[in-house]
Amino acid sequence: MIWIALAAALSVPPRAAERQGLAVVRCQVTAAGALRACVVVSETPAGANVGAFALKLVKAYRIQPHDRRVKNGAIVIQMKFKLP
Repeated sequence: MIWIALAAALSVPPRAAERQGLAVVRCQVTAAGALRACVVVSETPAGANVGAFALKLVKAYRIQPHDRRVKNGAIVIQMKFKLP
């Protein structure tokens, strides 16, 4: 996985901090590599709020040019959240 993330100070939503889970997010990719129009495709467990946290995180992502995961101008991103 090749990501260029901008430095961002993000606070963890309270419910996401208490849970582990998986979020799948779909975003449009701009010509500059920014992500826009992101939506949560799925969240497990339901109601864990990891989907909302994933949407906050992807705001800081940039996709490198020619990333093979971009299909028809969009990318699907899976994020696992685990407690340390």
